[in-house]
Amino acid sequence: MRKKSLICKIKDVLPRGKGYSCLMVAVCALFFASCTNDPFDGEAFSSGVRNETLLSPNSEDITVTASPDGTQTKITWPVVQGASGYLCSVYDITNPEAPVVIGEMNNKLVDGCSIVVPRADDSNYMFSIKALGNTALNNKDAETATEVAFSSFVPAFAAIPSGTDLYEYFQNNPLPEGNTEELPIDLEAGGEYTVSGILDFGGNKVTLRCTNKFNKPTVVYGDAGTIRTSAPLAMKNLKVNCSASADAAIGLSKNPVEGLKGATGSGDYYNIMGTLYISNCEFDGVNAQFIYDNNIKYCVETVLIDNTVVRLTTTQESGVSGNAIIYFKNGFANTLNIKNSTFYQAGASNSKYFVQYSNSGRSTRAGYQKNYVIYSNSTFYNVAKTGQWSNYSGFSGQACSVFEMTNSIFVECAKEIARRFIGGNFSKSPTYVFANNTYLQDVATDAYDNEENYDQSATAIKSNPGFADPANGDFTVNPSSEQAAKRTGDPRWLPAVVEE
Repeated sequence: MRKKSLICKIKDVLPRGKGYSCLMVAVCALFFASCTNDPFDGEAFSSGVRNETLLSPNSEDITVTASPDGTQTKITWPVVQGASGYLCSVYDITNPEAPVVIGEMNNKLVDGCSIVVPRADDSNYMFSIKALGNTALNNKDAETATEVAFSSFVPAFAAIPSGTDLYEYFQNNPLPEGNTEELPIDLEAGGEYTVSGILDFGGNKVTLRCTNKFNKPTVVYGDAGTIRTSAPLAMKNLKVNCSASADAAIGLSKNPVEGLKGATGSGDYYNIMGTLYISNCEFDGVNAQFIYDNNIKYCVETVLIDNTVVRLTTTQESGVSGNAIIYFKNGFANTLNIKNSTFYQAGASNSKYFVQYSNSGRSTRAGYQKNYVIYSNSTFYNVAKTGQWSNYSGFSGQACSVFEMTNSIFVECAKEIARRFIGGNFSKSPTYVFANNTYLQDVATDAYDNEENYDQSATAIKSNPGFADPANGDFTVNPSSEQAAKRTGDPRWLPAVVEE
């Protein structure tokens, strides 16, 4: 009855006249042909594949695509005829010794030909898929799964073998002039490298990295060793030993590209529009500044220090005792963001400041609407002990300024950290965010900063985190401490959470 009524409806809308009969015959033929796969007739669609042991999809036919914002991965594959579904797994294998399941995709039954899973930057993944049989068609499961490895690392521009002096390498292999693309430079996992001179990447956007986060190569600076840039720079998954050098660990070029001046359309700063990004690194023996603008009027859009440990050994000879660890003598960073990181001082000398910018520096003078200083989940020990924490009076009291300090621990550091963090005085104009910070100024006397006039969150933790062995760089907090309970400080020093 259903087919007959539909034919009548088709007949009613077809034009009358010449060719009517032929057109009607053609339409009906197409209609009945389509009805052979009509689910309403009680016959299930069949691919014709029966009594077979199936094969999983070929790796060449599997497509892996990142979403436009880079937060997800879509994996697609062709239909395996005669299958009832697919058994799929996705693992993060960045640490091959400890694969991590992604998106709950662990031997999960998928009734379709695609999945979407979370994606993180700089990670290696493995996708596994196995075609499942169909009992109604007497088809058996595929005997093996297909595995496809994929990565979220940007493809390398060059790979440099272990044992190389990076300064000499780039003297002999200069980077292309006028390049505007990111240039990832891969170092070998567990490799050994040196920097014997001033390695200046100039206007090239370089990412110096290792794709193995768990077996970092070591880069050793010589007497004149340092790395400089006048473009966005990333350093990822590296150990950097600066102990032989009296220069900054990371500097800005003394001869910036002229095209950078006023590049935002406002002011006369040399604008580095992008990020100076330090991720998952270990810096040892930093005798001078950690970051220094070399007295050039730079504005770096963003300085981001993430999951990094910096051991400072500042000396009188380096001159850092009169200035700062992050020192913009003639410029500033429009956004400074330090998270999940540790800075500690191991030398006999000390710095006057942790952060110092030129007093004239602020966003509205360099083409930006807001400027930011952000610390989160970080640990600081014995830094600027006899000095002041910050000096950037250009930010102080300005409506364009945003100050955020959360879940961070300061022990044996400068006095009045909260006050100096916000630029020296409290006013209603800037934006302030404080939460769960520890300001333990002197362990021996159990003395804490009087932060209430500046950190007005009423959340400051006034108890000793009980570092395990700070003299030797172990800042593991006491498991019974309030800091452990509230998960504050650099996460690497927190005790594991025991699930009940």
